[in-house]
Amino acid sequence: MARQGADAEMSQQRAPILVIDLGTTSLRCSIVDSTGAVRALRRAALPERRDAQGLSWDGDALAALLLHEARTLAADWQPPGIAIANQRTTALLWDAATGAVQGPVLSWSDGRTRDLDRALRAQGVAFLPGLSASKWRWLLDQCDPDRTRSRAGQLRAGTLDTWLVWILSEGGAHVTDHTNASHSGLFDIGALDWDHDLAKALDIAPALLARPVPCTDTGANATALPGSPPILALIGDQQASLVGQGCDAPGTAKITFGTSGVANVVLGAAPLAQHSRDAFGNIALSTNDGVMYGAEAAVMSAGSSVEWLIRLGVLPEAGAIDRLVDPAQLSGVTYVAALDGLGVPHWQPHARGAFFGLSGATGPGDLVRATLDGIIAGTADIIDRLERAGGVPLTAISLDGGLTNSHAFTAILAATLKRPLSRAAGAEATTQGAARLAYRALGHDLPLAAPALLVPPQDTQPADCALWRDAVDLVLEDQRRRKIRTTERNAR
Repeated sequence: MARQGADAEMSQQRAPILVIDLGTTSLRCSIVDSTGAVRALRRAALPERRDAQGLSWDGDALAALLLHEARTLAADWQPPGIAIANQRTTALLWDAATGAVQGPVLSWSDGRTRDLDRALRAQGVAFLPGLSASKWRWLLDQCDPDRTRSRAGQLRAGTLDTWLVWILSEGGAHVTDHTNASHSGLFDIGALDWDHDLAKALDIAPALLARPVPCTDTGANATALPGSPPILALIGDQQASLVGQGCDAPGTAKITFGTSGVANVVLGAAPLAQHSRDAFGNIALSTNDGVMYGAEAAVMSAGSSVEWLIRLGVLPEAGAIDRLVDPAQLSGVTYVAALDGLGVPHWQPHARGAFFGLSGATGPGDLVRATLDGIIAGTADIIDRLERAGGVPLTAISLDGGLTNSHAFTAILAATLKRPLSRAAGAEATTQGAARLAYRALGHDLPLAAPALLVPPQDTQPADCALWRDAVDLVLEDQRRRKIRTTERNAR
């Protein structure tokens, strides 16, 4: 009998698990085996809503999409467990009895809370704008203005991790993991609990909020799926990418070049002393063995800048970058990647991107090279700021995301940063990180493939960071003048 029990345990450790990765543009459901190989993959575009205010989704449509994709793979593979990674800060409300989403699902980049943010800050409410907290407040003001439903316990609030678990457990669990909670703006990362005084100041009843848990201790089962597999791991997508690239020691860092370029560094057992304009302190990983703290900064428009070039027809496809760009040749054009505003350290959401140095001789290759340089110069800036703010030398930086498939991009990046860089061996570091945590819960250590060290060709020309900084100053001045003009027009 003991032998049969051991064999069953070993079989469970080897059985492929289901990984759900809900990003900004797509839902990816993968079957990952005990070697880290992706055995099956289903990818579906999200039914998004874009308007002048930003990006949102229909929550009920998202729920239907999630259940369809996850049920299909679970029925075929019967996984012994599930891991979830998700875009962070995105916020929503839903009915506690029916699960029906109340109002839109507000994305991390959505801007409709900006007026509310300014009003609350003017009232002296000490919170970080643009995070989940003010999104919850905005949604409550629309769906429950007098807070009658909140007081009656009829509503639930959460980020996407919370909601995914709610949907999969059929309302059986209302939890959030520490990494996602640390990006809500309403969580005390030292105490590992909600800031109840701030919740009161924001008029958000703490009873609406989920129970914070470590990434590997959800206590929930996906009863909505065949076999009711346990939800073994729950983690924010950027932190999952850290885990997936083996960044688990102080000073290790990764940069993910997706829609934005997000840099994360592991600090250690003590949190960042304070948030600043240069770095956001968060939780890199939380398990029952303890908490590892981290810090983060981002270039707001990375992959989105490349997608913009494709939409305009300047770039046929992302794979054409290496045909158009020679790393040894500068373009003479400077680009500021601010299609979604400027983040660190300026925090000007209304700033807009710009090209400088255009002439009649400027061609598509020049514009693409300038775009890469703008993303890379912004990345160099946030890496320097992260290192200073965290007080931890960045001993190793791993890269992942779609842009890292370009030889030209990685060569220019390595030549500009002048730091040890490696590219993640697998294309899906987020999926790998979530899978690693789930397999650990099953008693198995998922192996990590060796990363590829990036050594740029000697003739690679780095991005001109000094010229880029001058261009950023011009963009900020343009934004200031536009604000003045708008004020003058409104005063007429």
